[in-house]
Amino acid sequence: MRHILIFVVGFFFFNTLNAQTTIADARGMNIGDVVTIEGVATNGGELGIIRYLQDATGAVAVYPGAGSNGDFPGEVNRGDLVTVTGALKEFNGLLELDPVMSFSVVSSNNDLPEPFMGTPNDLNEGNEAILMTISNVKFDAGGNVFGVGNFTFSANGDEGEIYVRSNHPMLGEEIPLASVDITGVVSQFNSTYQLLPRGLEDIVVKDNFFLTSAPRQTDITNEGFTVSWETNAAGNSVVRYGTTSSLGDEMVSSDMVTSHSLTLTGLDAGEFYYVEVSSDNGTSEVSSAVQYYSTASNSTGEMRIYFNYDVNGSVSNGSYANGYTGLASENAIINLIENAQSTIDASVYNNNRDRIVNALTAAHNRGVVVRYVADNETANLALSNPSPPFSVIRGNVDGLMHNKFLVVDANSLNDSWVLSGSTNWTQQNIVSDYNNMVIIQDQALAKAYTIEFEEMWGSEGPQPGIFNVRFGPEKTDNTPHNFIINGMPVEQYFSPSDNTTLNISKNISQADSDLQFALLTFTNNELGTAVANAFNRNVDVRGIIDNINDQGGEFAFLEGIGVDVTDDNTTTSTHHKYCIIDAKDSSSNPTVVTGSHNWSGGAETRNDENTLIFHDDNVANIFLQEFEARWCEVQGGSNCTTSANVVDKLSGISHTIYPNPVADFATVSLELDEVKDVTVNVLSINGQVISSVIKRNSIGKDNIELNFNGFAPGTYLLQITADQESVIEMINVSK
Repeated sequence: MRHILIFVVGFFFFNTLNAQTTIADARGMNIGDVVTIEGVATNGGELGIIRYLQDATGAVAVYPGAGSNGDFPGEVNRGDLVTVTGALKEFNGLLELDPVMSFSVVSSNNDLPEPFMGTPNDLNEGNEAILMTISNVKFDAGGNVFGVGNFTFSANGDEGEIYVRSNHPMLGEEIPLASVDITGVVSQFNSTYQLLPRGLEDIVVKDNFFLTSAPRQTDITNEGFTVSWETNAAGNSVVRYGTTSSLGDEMVSSDMVTSHSLTLTGLDAGEFYYVEVSSDNGTSEVSSAVQYYSTASNSTGEMRIYFNYDVNGSVSNGSYANGYTGLASENAIINLIENAQSTIDASVYNNNRDRIVNALTAAHNRGVVVRYVADNETANLALSNPSPPFSVIRGNVDGLMHNKFLVVDANSLNDSWVLSGSTNWTQQNIVSDYNNMVIIQDQALAKAYTIEFEEMWGSEGPQPGIFNVRFGPEKTDNTPHNFIINGMPVEQYFSPSDNTTLNISKNISQADSDLQFALLTFTNNELGTAVANAFNRNVDVRGIIDNINDQGGEFAFLEGIGVDVTDDNTTTSTHHKYCIIDAKDSSSNPTVVTGSHNWSGGAETRNDENTLIFHDDNVANIFLQEFEARWCEVQGGSNCTTSANVVDKLSGISHTIYPNPVADFATVSLELDEVKDVTVNVLSINGQVISSVIKRNSIGKDNIELNFNGFAPGTYLLQITADQESVIEMINVSK
């Protein structure tokens, strides 16, 4: 009888907690209590799998976390009246029902609750989860586009923010430059209250005259560019510009138009300009946010591309990379350092290569200003025991300082270089993992990378400004993004401030014929959707993903809809982060995306990353050669790499090798008709690179000395390369 009594009491207690209650009463209960509520869903899938339910007394979030039963939210849409039983939980400050134990849709197409008319100050705990409208909102980033993240606004002197999640319908849409009324669900993340709009229909423009598009920069030359924008009604066209944020110069057209376009001329080459556009319709004037644009520089625009494994040269259009070994890549890094005249800025996630640090130390000792930014949690063994004589700061407590870039002599017209790509300065990345590296000679691009570096460095001087350093989400979008380098359009973005994912997606959306990607990790839903959309419009898509089992990975999704995607089933890790667009159709804007940015949420929202997008047929073809070799390998093919750039005689170069056979030292004697860079690799008879020497700016009669001390007797290969042509010679070592 006693046991029966306990059961009855327990049963009564459980059902008391589960009796349906108002949302306001449920919000007053204890964390962990199981409650049953009923309310109208004020959002659908645009906010993800979470649903916000509201009744006459209040509102609460419902999230199907671990341990949930059923398929909540299933087909729960806006206007559905839903009954839910679940446990109260607090997640980063937000009260929610999680896990969901049961739910049912009582009815559909109900009227939504009338939004509460509030102010930014009403984004608080008392209004959490309810539907709210704020009037007379002005976005701080008006004229830019919505990406994943927070966007601040002001309304009647108060400030607030909205949050836009991945796969939100507003992604890529322009942020209004006008005054708007904005409606959304009040939510919270770590004590920060924010409004969650559900789509563009939640943003209602209130002004009569406004900009309908942000300014766009086109037709970039070394002395100017064109700026274009749109307004909803006819007005004049004004561009204010200058090399400082105070602007100072102005160009005006009195023509009353809705499509505005003005071309600025007489500007300085390789210079950055602040630009603001405005229009006046006779009764009111509207202006854009200030943009930051670059003219084209007068630099050479020379570009060098390195992979650390052989490629499939049989698909070459006559273009080739500058190196195909880890040793060639490392020597290229060291060569830049050794030729630096005044400044070196390195931002590298991880470094265990003493050779590179020794070169940086030697540069420092000869008077070059060396500044170095590293990740704060990675070993960076080459930067300790002993510590180098140059200054090093480590950062990003929110994510990873994941860059792999180097900037040399940024203030020099023809000696300024930027190095980027996927290669960390580690034995693993340089020698073992599949990686790429690009080196570009362009002063404007070098200046942009310097701005990014100094934001993390905290100063413009040789010593870091410890109290001014900014990493991850603390950084701002403060560099130009469009460049013309030796006639080639180039886009540049830094994460997490520059909407990198959005801009990669935009380029994928322009694919017409083919799309290839090779990635370490692929978990970003927006990019997964972009690839799927390309596939669904009959673009030929192929992809290699190394980490196919990452939580939230896109591999299963893409494979499930029929995309030709594979894991890297070789023993070598694919560490690339590149994408190739329309490489097989030179008439359709061939494009390459590369850099340090993994296709992940962390890269987009927390990490310090850099991305370069090259619009060039030859660059796309060079990366396609790399992809075809890797694709062949993962498909189990044989003879996947070829050396189609091997010739019988180098153009404009004659050479001799002596002595041959050699005991200790040999000389490659050159005679060149014009200035060229020459690389000599010593390979085993099986093609493995043993040593490598680079001779820059060689002309006339010149010699390259090779050291064979310590080589075992036998036959070796000499690969002599210039202008992406190679000759192969045999040399015998005898002791």
